[in-house]
Amino acid sequence: MGRTMSREMKSLGLVGLLLLTALSAAQSGWSRYRLLVRTPAEAQRLADSRLGLFSEEIVIGATDVIVGPGQGAELWMVGLPFSRISALPAANAWAGQAGQGDGDYRSQYLTMDGLMSHYEALRAQYPEMISRRQIGVSRNGEAIWAYLIFAQAEQEVPVPPKNVVLIGGTHAREWISPSVTMHIATYLAETLAVAETAFSTKFVDKIGVWVIPDVNPDGYRFSWTNNRYWRKNRRNNGGGSYGVDLNRNYAKGWGGAGSSSNPSSDTYRGPSAFSEPELTGLRDLSLSLPNVIASIDFHSYGQKILWPWSYTTSPPPDASWLNQVGTAMRSEILLHGLLAYQQGQASTTLYVASGTSKDWFYDVFGTPSFTIELRDTGQYGFLLPENQIAPTQEEGWWAFVGLINKIVP
Repeated sequence: MGRTMSREMKSLGLVGLLLLTALSAAQSGWSRYRLLVRTPAEAQRLADSRLGLFSEEIVIGATDVIVGPGQGAELWMVGLPFSRISALPAANAWAGQAGQGDGDYRSQYLTMDGLMSHYEALRAQYPEMISRRQIGVSRNGEAIWAYLIFAQAEQEVPVPPKNVVLIGGTHAREWISPSVTMHIATYLAETLAVAETAFSTKFVDKIGVWVIPDVNPDGYRFSWTNNRYWRKNRRNNGGGSYGVDLNRNYAKGWGGAGSSSNPSSDTYRGPSAFSEPELTGLRDLSLSLPNVIASIDFHSYGQKILWPWSYTTSPPPDASWLNQVGTAMRSEILLHGLLAYQQGQASTTLYVASGTSKDWFYDVFGTPSFTIELRDTGQYGFLLPENQIAPTQEEGWWAFVGLINKIVP
């Protein structure tokens, strides 16, 4: 009996080894796979794996992953039902475009240098309305900037009494995110510079809008030159591993479910809360402001307007109010003939994710704090075609308008 079991186990082990070898060999290019995640334990197992996420977040249900050359065995070892969705371009297929990203931000994605050139041109165009502040330095030594848009009547109010924080580029590969924050900054400045309107009067002498063009410049550059699928920053974790998921590195709920302690994971939370200099600068800026009344962190994809909590499925104290604000943002998008966005509490609309921006902003300031997952719902994902940039920017703008109109009398 014992010898029979031993032979059977050896046979199974050999079969498994052969399957792993065959799957690894077969996965010679880049592919998108869809996994069926059925339980929280399975979700955490996927979070701890080295597979890249194609979906913005891991959800209970269908979650898409990126499987690169030689990663077939990793896919098999996660132990979840899977199917291949499509081939993907090589991770460095966009490298040749790195010198071209300096044109019209409404019709093409801009490189990091292109982004900053646009903001500087905007600052030069509206010097009395737009200023900038360096809020930190990235892991690779690049300056991180925040641009303040604040319209004043004859410079009578030197400091904005109320402040809104808009964050772009947290996840490097989500190129539509900094494109949307750029459009909001540009269109807001243009709106405040023209004749007085009911909307513009909400801002003059009252509200400053802080726009962080790209809070992850190292990762963004890397996604242009080396790996279009790169999500994290570029922290050297040692052992050949790089990067911390900045949207798992905030203090509220840090270290909980939906984040990983594995440095090779796409959801690696870092060695401690706010371990990353990109976020400490954003934190310190926000804490220095007299009154933060709202924040939005722009991501892709999913077409969702998400409010706290992310780290727990328990409702936040202001769930009813946040639901009203989220509904107003969604309605404003629809009012202008654009696509439908779902809105709701992040952990129950998607799944638990710990150490996120909206949870921290809401916990510290007690004001409406959102993640907006921009276009689309999965056909292209974060590889959103450039012909969808402009309408997505419009959706971001009208969500911003809906937020302001709801929270500011």
